[in-house]
Amino acid sequence: MTMHISAAELLLGVGDFLTIYLFGYMQRTFFEKKNWIKDKMWLVPVIYLLDWCMIFAANLQEIPPLNFLSMLAAYMIPLFLIYRVKRFRDLTNFWFYMVGTMVMEVINSGQFLRMAVLLVIVNIAVFVILEKYTGLMKHEMELVQEKTQLESDAYLMEIAAENMKERLQITESSIQKDRLMRHDRRHFEALLYQLLEEGNTEEAKRYLAERLAMEPQPGMRYCENTTVNAAISHYMACAKREKISMTVSANIPGGLSVDELELAIVISNLLENAVNACRKLPETERYVNLTAKYKNQLLLEIENSCERKAVLDEDGYPFSREENHGIGTRSVLAFVNKTDSEICYLPEETRFRVRMII
Repeated sequence: MTMHISAAELLLGVGDFLTIYLFGYMQRTFFEKKNWIKDKMWLVPVIYLLDWCMIFAANLQEIPPLNFLSMLAAYMIPLFLIYRVKRFRDLTNFWFYMVGTMVMEVINSGQFLRMAVLLVIVNIAVFVILEKYTGLMKHEMELVQEKTQLESDAYLMEIAAENMKERLQITESSIQKDRLMRHDRRHFEALLYQLLEEGNTEEAKRYLAERLAMEPQPGMRYCENTTVNAAISHYMACAKREKISMTVSANIPGGLSVDELELAIVISNLLENAVNACRKLPETERYVNLTAKYKNQLLLEIENSCERKAVLDEDGYPFSREENHGIGTRSVLAFVNKTDSEICYLPEETRFRVRMII
């Protein structure tokens, strides 16, 4: 049995191939691939090939509603199998294309050859327009990422400078104490010897305890990761100055798979937001809790008291209309996207929590 393919069907097949190519082009431009598909890239062309077979078979029936449903399925099935969809507003390009195609199909209903030719022409035109539009979008996204990186670097330098200032002050204080102790050590040892000679052991113990209390205390070690520990130490000092009760239970090892400096910036941003929120409350109600556990992945949670329930945007992220606010949140989200991590903000009436899986 011989199968004959007409010119109209051949054109329709070409048009449907261009349609599937455009769908794939839009998807890989505006969405990120899921983790599982990155290890099975050979599945991607198979999925799109099956898509083409489905849409071609449906279009041969020349039923507009069926065509619409097949195109909808042809776009949505690979989208949700291969890519991560965070915002449905990113589907705008697809809906614009669908509406235009459906209007054209209804107008030319019953004229199969003419419809096939128009479909090819329209797909080529859309491809040219979309390619130019995509180039502009990529350039804009690169500028935004570059700006975010510069802001993050500036913020890190500010933290580093402040941290260094505090360390210098602590070091200077320790040096002064050490000088004073070395100056008085000879007199102290003579006094201690005299008290022991006279049998005044209790008096000698008291003086010795006072002397030991003056010795510089070592810095707290909150986690094994040196870079992150420095960031936590900095904000622990900030919390102490602001009379905020801050507790830390952190198991963050060194040698993580992500950039440790970028992770420290993220934790610094989140802790800064928590400290700022606590400043608006009475001293008795201020608290910040940081919990981190590592087991193949790093699970991080920061909880703080707040004045009122925080407002999130449509994507579930905090936002502020105040000038120069929101830089920290953008920096955190840039890290989340770069490392394929997950973040969840959980606002309540009197407390605010943020959870991350890295």
